[in-house]
Amino acid sequence: MGRIFSVLLLGIMIAGAIVTYNLKHEAEETANKVARLHANVAREREAIALLKAEWSLLTQPSRLQTLIAKYDDHFRLQPFSAEQVATLDEIPLRPTETEAEAATTPNADALPAEGEATQ
Repeated sequence: MGRIFSVLLLGIMIAGAIVTYNLKHEAEETANKVARLHANVAREREAIALLKAEWSLLTQPSRLQTLIAKYDDHFRLQPFSAEQVATLDEIPLRPTETEAEAATTPNADALPAEGEATQ
């Protein structure tokens, strides 16, 4: 009886060791994955900061003014004027569905009647 109990305890101990090893291995893999994700996030943040710095450099008014002067004959840009701003009253409304359908369907008066010859 004691020998069977000892073998049973040994089996439970081996099973416990296997489960513990698997849990440790999974925890290490998860920790490595989290570390890789943190490194990727840091790399992406650094890239975003670099792109923001480059954008601010590229959009400096003095740089843009120099480019406008250099390529004036190509772009033919003019200063912005107040007449270019439209008011809400000047913006046309969207056509309703019935108006849109009427515009796409052919006019029945323009079609020749059945049996009539077209000239």
